[in-house]
Amino acid sequence: MKKIFYISLTVFFILTFNAYPSNKNTFTLPQLIDIGLSSNPEIIAKKLETSSLHEAYLASKRLSNPEFEYTTGDAESYDGEIQRITRNLSVQQSLENPFKRHFRIQVNKKSWEASELNYEDLKLEIASEIKEIFFEILFLKKSLELAHKKKSSIEKIYHLTQKKAELGEVKGLEALKLSVEMLRAENEWNEIKTELKLAKSSLNTFLGNSLPPDFMVKGDLKYTPLDTIEYSVVEEKLSNHPLIKEKKALVEQAQNTTSYVRWKRFPDFNLAAFSQKMLHGTNQGIGISFDIPIWDFKFKEVLEAQNRALSQKQELKALQMELSNKVKSKINQLKLSEQTLRFFEQALLKQAQESMRISDLSYHHGEISLIEFLDTQRTYFSILGDHQESLLRWNLDKIALERVFGEELK
Repeated sequence: MKKIFYISLTVFFILTFNAYPSNKNTFTLPQLIDIGLSSNPEIIAKKLETSSLHEAYLASKRLSNPEFEYTTGDAESYDGEIQRITRNLSVQQSLENPFKRHFRIQVNKKSWEASELNYEDLKLEIASEIKEIFFEILFLKKSLELAHKKKSSIEKIYHLTQKKAELGEVKGLEALKLSVEMLRAENEWNEIKTELKLAKSSLNTFLGNSLPPDFMVKGDLKYTPLDTIEYSVVEEKLSNHPLIKEKKALVEQAQNTTSYVRWKRFPDFNLAAFSQKMLHGTNQGIGISFDIPIWDFKFKEVLEAQNRALSQKQELKALQMELSNKVKSKINQLKLSEQTLRFFEQALLKQAQESMRISDLSYHHGEISLIEFLDTQRTYFSILGDHQESLLRWNLDKIALERVFGEELK
């Protein structure tokens, strides 16, 4: 009984393993994006830069280290009657003007926040590029399938025509024409295979060569109608774009820099405590020192900081207008792509399929010539290819609009 049980258990595991094959080399779009956001060299470099700026911001809040000084020596009076060991111990702590310190910290904080937002925008850019290559691979896979169907269809007609030529039902020239069509279909198939290989290699390189050499992608090149995007909501959505937020942080940084430079006109302080054992006694006490801005009032630095702040404000306005125009342009492109797809799916694909079906039957019954059949077949596969290209165009337009919006569209 035990032997039968173990055999049954083994068979069960074997069947289960075969029923659920391993897909370690197959990746979906979300998986590829996750890999890209963790393995892309540009992302890694930007993350390290942002981390460094965060540490700089934290360090800017700390006080400077105090200075300790200790000296010792042998003292002797001029007449030589008194000799004594002398010691000097002092501690100094610099204290920054509190207003100046506040704005200096804010400058570092805004620099870090701007870098964080630039990092978020870079993630959007990397994700968009991964999506574009991903959909290009799906398009090439579908194109390869269509090329294979076309090649197989021509081969089938070629063998049929050869038999008819042997029986004297058709001229041998028709078989020759079909052999030329077969070569064309074979070349087209090989070209698409090469393009697909290059696209996959490009994706793997972009992901820091994190994928296995024989990886596959899983997904569909499809069209899903989106909610209508009104121009009136464009400005509202753009206010949350990482680039807009980054530029606003840089404007605030420039304003804080101006205030910081102005407060540099006022002195910082140095507090000191000391104890001195001298030849004729001991001296102990505390002291304070500061510089007096008599000659340098920072006029040049203040003017430069003010101009930088004004420049950043103008750059923010320019960026807002640029993104607004891009969004409107991308919305129009996406609408045009949607109209093209509707034309294909509502009428053209059905007409092409019906035309091909009728042509196939007509050729087999000798009602149309080979030239007419091949023309119909070329038109049919051309329409299928154009449909796939329109699907790719729509997905790429959607990615471009999402990139400008800074968020995914649903």
